[in-house]
Amino acid sequence: MVPLLQSSGLALTLAAEKAPNVIEFNLATFLWTLGTFLVTLFILSKFAWPMLVKNMEAREVRITEGLRKAEEAETRARELAEQQEQILSDARGEAKQLIADARSAADHQRASILEAAQVEIAAERDRAKREIELERRRAIDELKATTVD
Repeated sequence: MVPLLQSSGLALTLAAEKAPNVIEFNLATFLWTLGTFLVTLFILSKFAWPMLVKNMEAREVRITEGLRKAEEAETRARELAEQQEQILSDARGEAKQLIADARSAADHQRASILEAAQVEIAAERDRAKREIELERRRAIDELKATTVD
């Protein structure tokens, strides 16, 4: 024994033990290890592994179901996007048609207003010409009457 520390009369010693050899074969240790392994393997195979397998299968089913639902949702989303695009396209077409109809109606209304204005202007012009002619005749008649007097 080798003394390590001496203080107040106590001596701690380390026994020089032989270091274990890694490649040394010990039959008793091998048998205990093998027995422990087999008992552990048996317990795990009877209790733990069936539950693990069952849980893994349930997880696989959940994942498969989730993937199927995700694919269905993606397909539905694509269909809705196509429908939305079709509706938007139809709305754009209707808007263009409404704008074209409004422009046509506005052009027609403008033409009607211009035609009515031209008719009114022509009527006003004719009335003004008649008044001018009437006033001219009155002036001539008045001038004749003044001249005769």
